[in-house]
Amino acid sequence: MATGSGWFTARNVTAFTGGVVAALIASRVLPPLMAQAVGSARAGAGHDPFDTLAQDHRAILSLLEAMQRSPGNATLHRTQLLFRLKRRLAAHALAEEDVVYPLLHDRAHEVEDTRHLYAEHADMKMLLFALETTPKDDPRWLELVGRLKGLIEGHVRQEEEVDFPRLRALLGQRDTMLLSGSMSREKALIL
Repeated sequence: MATGSGWFTARNVTAFTGGVVAALIASRVLPPLMAQAVGSARAGAGHDPFDTLAQDHRAILSLLEAMQRSPGNATLHRTQLLFRLKRRLAAHALAEEDVVYPLLHDRAHEVEDTRHLYAEHADMKMLLFALETTPKDDPRWLELVGRLKGLIEGHVRQEEEVDFPRLRALLGQRDTMLLSGSMSREKALIL
């Protein structure tokens, strides 16, 4: 490489490389930070972060229902639905595991309940792996979808009827804003 004039000078290559590195760093750091600010602002405007989690639950269950309705020969469609489910569940689980469950454990002192919720998330991940490795036209695939849906339905009931109301009662406005921002940040790491 010449160090003279033209496009490929050492200075231009260094500047270009520095710009690429800065862009990569910004593309990974800025979205979670922006999501955290937006999440906190929404909570400050009266938006309930637990309603956001409940909306996630509805979307996840809707994907599972679509998977159950899919014909056995629609393997590409089933694969697409599974990947959408995995992405949605990953973002949702990260927010719960890194933000909500620690609050439930530490602030609500629900140690056993928190351990149970973490264990159910582990069970969900194992079922997702089984779904991914089972041929999409195999009859066992729908059985796995049904098991996953049943597990998630029970998990959702526990969170929405017991855990979320318990945390709502404990958290003030400032803590709710922090919770909302932190949940949004965690989800942005995946989405």
